[in-house]
Amino acid sequence: MPVWWGIFAYMMIVSALGVFTYKKKKLSVSTGPVDGSYTEDYKSIGLFFALTTFVLLVFFAGKRSGIFDSLDYQYSYEHYYSFDLSQITDIITGKVKEKGPLFKILLILFKHFTHGTYNDWFTFVALIQCLSIALFLYKYSVDFMYSVFCFFTTSTFLWLVNGMRQFLAVAFILFFVDWIKKRKTIPFILIVIIAYFIHSSALIWIPVYFIINYQPWSFKYVILSIILAIALYLYTRSSFLDDSDYSYLSSADYQKGVNPIRVAFMSIPSVLAFIRREEIEKKKDPFVNAWINLSLITSLCYIVSMFTSGVMGRIPVYFQLFNLLLIPWLLNNVYNENGNRSIKWAFTIAFLVYFWYDMYIAGNGIYVSNELNIHYWHV
Repeated sequence: MPVWWGIFAYMMIVSALGVFTYKKKKLSVSTGPVDGSYTEDYKSIGLFFALTTFVLLVFFAGKRSGIFDSLDYQYSYEHYYSFDLSQITDIITGKVKEKGPLFKILLILFKHFTHGTYNDWFTFVALIQCLSIALFLYKYSVDFMYSVFCFFTTSTFLWLVNGMRQFLAVAFILFFVDWIKKRKTIPFILIVIIAYFIHSSALIWIPVYFIINYQPWSFKYVILSIILAIALYLYTRSSFLDDSDYSYLSSADYQKGVNPIRVAFMSIPSVLAFIRREEIEKKKDPFVNAWINLSLITSLCYIVSMFTSGVMGRIPVYFQLFNLLLIPWLLNNVYNENGNRSIKWAFTIAFLVYFWYDMYIAGNGIYVSNELNIHYWHV
């Protein structure tokens, strides 16, 4: 736990310094909508500080050993794959059946050309993941520092050390968020298909892409979202799961569902958006509307996950990252009337309490690194 608190403090200090520096240099130009379009991006920080904010997280995520599901990836890198590039041919031709074949090919290429350790491999993947998130928040967050705060206190950072392959697929798609905004349908679907070969769950983006442009809270959108949630529920109960990347979640150990506290917490952004839906509608911002729709899908997936297996608790990660944009946007543009900061303070305290709960009560604050000789098995 001291490791995570240290990284958290570092990220807050660097992002705060970056936001302060950027504001001093920023010209007085409008960033609001003009006839439904923007005069410039949402940027609230310079690129250098945005990237530097994630440096320490990349370092410690890369140096980890054996926590959560990292032991499987560690063993796979050290013992299952060699430096021989002929393994790539076996994967491509189907001689060796692999889930996430593109991930395995990337691993083999990395091992062949670097001869690095599993920690080097973890660092490489963490670098890609954090670069994607940093650029995502840099381009679209109205308050980079608060988005980083939400990223950490919601424990989203744990995806770097638990579910690495799926989160790589998530990060890969995030590089192409512009194509969602600009509705470049064919190119975006091709990106999703590539991500599918990293982790098959990436295909969830295809149906979601076609419904997120509806007006938030409209009857049609709510119905389509519910149908999607029901379809995912039926999927978790079907035999198709046995052949998917989530086949291991069909065991009894993963049938208890997601903690209701996490479900309630992750539903807060969509609830706040619903409360002020009329005011938000007046903003006429199609991209923010998409964030709200993705937040609703996140909430529905988490609600269903309480009554199903661990699968549904892993699907929302593709969309919940947009809450990192939505939350500060709501606080800055909708819940800040008359300079009232009480809502933001309440949010901040609630996030810190949840982070404390997840780290200490839920037991997710462990960190182990054999290379750094750090062993926090208990928080």
